[in-house]
Amino acid sequence: MAAHHTVSASPGKRDSPARPPDGKATKGGESFDPPPKSQSHAALLDLLKARSTGLTLILTVALALGLSLAPVPDALRPLPSLQRGPLPEKLVALVLPTSLSGGRATRPPGEVMTAAAGAAKRPPAETEEAEPADAGALVAEPLPAVPTTPGIGLEELSAPTLARAKDLEALRERMGSQHVDIELNCRKAGPDGSCLEDGLAPYTRALAELREDARRTPVRVVHLGDSLVASDHITDLVRDRLQERFGAGGKGFLFITRPASAGRWTRSGRGSDGWEIERLVDSKWPRDRVGWTGVAFSSEKGSQSTRYDVEGSRVAELFFLAQPASGSVQFSVDGKPLQRIHTRGFSKNKSEAAFARVTLPQGAKSLTLTTSGKVELHGMTLESGAPGVVYDTVGLLGGMAEVYLRAQPAAFRAQLRQRKPSLVVMMVGGNEAFFYSRDRTTLDEVRAQIKELMSRVRTNVPNAACLLMAPIDAGVRTMSGEVVSRRGTQEIGAIYREEARAAGCAFWDAYAAMGGEGSALRWLEEGLMLDDLVHPRARGSDLLGHLFDLSLQRAFAKSRAPLVAVVDPAGLQNADTALARTFDKLKRREAGEALRVGVAQLGGSHTASHYFTDAVREVLTKRFGAAGRGFIAAGKASPRLEPAGVTRALEGDWTIEDAAKDAPPGGLWGLTGIRAVGGPGAKLRIQFCKDCPEAKESSGRLDLYALDAPDVRAPDIAIDGELLPPDAPPPEPLTEPTVRIRSFPVTGSSHTVEVTAPKDGNVTVLGASLEYDTPGVVYDALGLPGATASTLGAMDAASVDAQLASRRPDLLVFWYGTNEAGRTDLDASALRRDYTEMLTRLRKATNAECLVMGPTDRLTQDANGRWSEAPSLASVLNTLPQVAKDAGCAYWSTRAAMGGERSMLRWQRTQPALGHADGVHLTPEGYARLAGAFSRELLTAYEAHKKAGPTSRVEDN
Repeated sequence: MAAHHTVSASPGKRDSPARPPDGKATKGGESFDPPPKSQSHAALLDLLKARSTGLTLILTVALALGLSLAPVPDALRPLPSLQRGPLPEKLVALVLPTSLSGGRATRPPGEVMTAAAGAAKRPPAETEEAEPADAGALVAEPLPAVPTTPGIGLEELSAPTLARAKDLEALRERMGSQHVDIELNCRKAGPDGSCLEDGLAPYTRALAELREDARRTPVRVVHLGDSLVASDHITDLVRDRLQERFGAGGKGFLFITRPASAGRWTRSGRGSDGWEIERLVDSKWPRDRVGWTGVAFSSEKGSQSTRYDVEGSRVAELFFLAQPASGSVQFSVDGKPLQRIHTRGFSKNKSEAAFARVTLPQGAKSLTLTTSGKVELHGMTLESGAPGVVYDTVGLLGGMAEVYLRAQPAAFRAQLRQRKPSLVVMMVGGNEAFFYSRDRTTLDEVRAQIKELMSRVRTNVPNAACLLMAPIDAGVRTMSGEVVSRRGTQEIGAIYREEARAAGCAFWDAYAAMGGEGSALRWLEEGLMLDDLVHPRARGSDLLGHLFDLSLQRAFAKSRAPLVAVVDPAGLQNADTALARTFDKLKRREAGEALRVGVAQLGGSHTASHYFTDAVREVLTKRFGAAGRGFIAAGKASPRLEPAGVTRALEGDWTIEDAAKDAPPGGLWGLTGIRAVGGPGAKLRIQFCKDCPEAKESSGRLDLYALDAPDVRAPDIAIDGELLPPDAPPPEPLTEPTVRIRSFPVTGSSHTVEVTAPKDGNVTVLGASLEYDTPGVVYDALGLPGATASTLGAMDAASVDAQLASRRPDLLVFWYGTNEAGRTDLDASALRRDYTEMLTRLRKATNAECLVMGPTDRLTQDANGRWSEAPSLASVLNTLPQVAKDAGCAYWSTRAAMGGERSMLRWQRTQPALGHADGVHLTPEGYARLAGAFSRELLTAYEAHKKAGPTSRVEDN
């Protein structure tokens, strides 16, 4: 070590350092179950497969072309796609390989033939609908986020979900889709005709109990429907959103294996190949056995098995048929036997729906069911055992109200009651409209069937809410190839609205939400609809789920008052003006200028934990470069520092003092409010970048922050094991303690500073920092557990200002408020005044911009274990946005990013847990998620700033 130099504690500037699954075909890059074909169509496909000579191919094409252009029903048309698009291109694509015809890549012809043949064998009730495409098969370019109108239901979404919701909002606006409120109707009328309870009341009341932590059982939703539900592309988004807002109660109902021979492995276990499957949609459905679950899985051909992923689940319940001379089912968890369930019924002559509940061990990852003897299973439910939302979906390809009415009444009742739902959703009507458009049913029959289905639901679970959906828009192709709206959809929707009102069920007009008449055609043009003009693609399904979810959320919000009346805006507020200079500097750094961009985050334990700042630092340094670890407070060893390659150690007699623990006003403290006081001979060691690859050519600076006092000999200081010569005495003798910043040039990446107290005196160390002479970001974490904004304001101002200025921040991030929220005596006006003064002072001292972060959601628990808001949370949430505005700072609500009201309760119950059991802090996973949300919003604002105008030259700190 050649030399070192000393920097005083006064503010100043330094020189800146220079898949598709088996059995699926593909269409437009997206997986789908091929639409069913008539026997003549299948025969033509078999002929194409079997014959390979040119003559046979020509004859086959000619026959197919003739039938396709002939005036015959679509079901008999071998090549329906020839009715639209340039005919020569269609013929060339038919007879030439893709690589020669210029078309898109497809699966091998043999696979297409197999899928077609399988579709031809489907029973008539199922063949009217193909399963929609796989969500992962079509990856659309994200649309730009757009401002959203308050009150449409976005307020309680966490930051990552909100970003996706805004993307769907942009899509909604482009497609002309609408936010349509649920028509609540009246399920319970008073003697005078007034409505005592609306159609959703049991559901919204149950959600309110969850929100108030007054419910210990899940809120269950049972959603019945057709292939739009079977795909789980609409309902998965609704399920995720509800569980995010109210807590996740588990996966809910799952089939034993896939009900169809093709399609996604969704909402089911992964079963062996020998299961015998019978469905209500089959021409010979399983009479007198199956309820609303709709499918029977039998082990007729020896032992069968299925496996479920049960991570996070604690309760499994098997739905089965208890019958005479039935066999058993072995439950095994992670390969080890858990429990055997006997499915033999008590009656010798009667079979009936039955259930068996099993508790899963903590930490279970997989559950396997293995049958012995003849067994018939109907499904499995998986739940976490904690309060939250469980959203069951049962979708049957070709499902209709009439299909669900085929269920054995006693089994329907038993299965539905077993789930104890708070809401039953019925999403049918698409197949009814299809049959009506082909004169295969009448509107009177449709009315009678949906009326009976709602009656069955209301009778069997009278304490549950019910909701009926209108069918979505669909299209057909005329004989001339024109695409027009399918007739009957509006008429059936009108019938459903009338019957829902009469039955006391809520009603949601999915047809109007989609965009009304002609919307299927617009969706097809935009790639949101399959070519069958019936099924939305994955992104279109997401939009429908988005619209339905927001309608449910609006209904809930209107049914109750908020638990805390606050204005808690989501997103990064005022970033375009408050962070302009920081964004300009980042832009110049990204363009190649050798700049250092400094960020200093001050706060309480959220900052002191390092989990949040480490994650944000990683994002920023990956994009803009890393200029060093920055400041580390003196202290004892901490595993929280190790992920960033930092270690601390204390030897000898040390006392760690902090400014938050009854410290008198004033006083000299380090940037985090910590000082480590060592007795004679005590040693402190801080190591930076442990185990980092050596970079001997790199240079940098290691700074040591310590207190010098009158008549106290300076400590011994060693850098990388080399003891430095004693400091030169100051020009004038010290008359009082002062903060001294010693700066040492270093070479390489990994460095250690050791401070040893004199044998006859004490030493007070505040911290150390490491930076490299490389362009990039330095992100300081300056946090003190228990600190409030007043803690920082009470420390010696000149010392704090000088130390903070030495860090040369371009941006100051302040994350206080969570501790203030826990105080019962908080003076909101004093908080606003003191916080504003502190921000103004530190900005002046550093010439930095500022960003204020609001408190996380904070809850307190009473003696009965029930959670409620921290006593001053509302005051803090209503004060800090104004504080930020008055000081010219950006503002970001961490509570809104978590999901708003009672988000801490949901984060506690998430698997893995995101919220700490104390209701105040987050888990490492929670801090990482919040940091991800913050980083995304900060960089989104940065990208918007980049596009807004040219870069301006600013003075570098």
